[in-house]
Amino acid sequence: MKNQFAQLIQNNESVHIYYNIDDMRSYLDNLVSYIVSGIEQERHTLVIESERLIPLIFEKLEEILTEDQLTYIHTINNFDYYCSSGSFQPAIIFEHLSRHLDPFYKNNTSFQICAHVECEHQEGIVPILEEFENEADKLVNKGGLHLVCAYDEERVPEVLKLALMKCHPYLILGNKIIPSNLYVMTDAV
Repeated sequence: MKNQFAQLIQNNESVHIYYNIDDMRSYLDNLVSYIVSGIEQERHTLVIESERLIPLIFEKLEEILTEDQLTYIHTINNFDYYCSSGSFQPAIIFEHLSRHLDPFYKNNTSFQICAHVECEHQEGIVPILEEFENEADKLVNKGGLHLVCAYDEERVPEVLKLALMKCHPYLILGNKIIPSNLYVMTDAV
């Protein structure tokens, strides 16, 4: 996977990938590959992930990276990030993201993002997530960002999976990154 990430990012100014997590071990291995691919190209990685998985990720990374390379990894607790206001609210989430990305932009630092999207079940969440991912796609395309959006299989109904495949030009299936044949590019912001 590491080479697939590297090639995709080298060949595209912006990358927005939907990852439907159906096997946690594979997800962690692929996330480590994404991070290492970035470090090998001198990109920092902002990892928006659960408190439970962050130590497991670092455990794997500490086996293969130097202390200096580990400083290229920045983490945010995903539950606090996505639900700090009590519910999933895209405007607040994008405001948080902007604050976290400002230091990268101000220091002219290359970076990539992996976001494990989690939200509590709430009424009308499917259209909210669809709007959120459409806005994220605009941001990715406008800002030349590299972003992997991961969702847990058991929390994503089929209707949302289809919507997510329309919002992301690439999908991770198994150990392959493939183009989404359902992707519909959104207008730039």
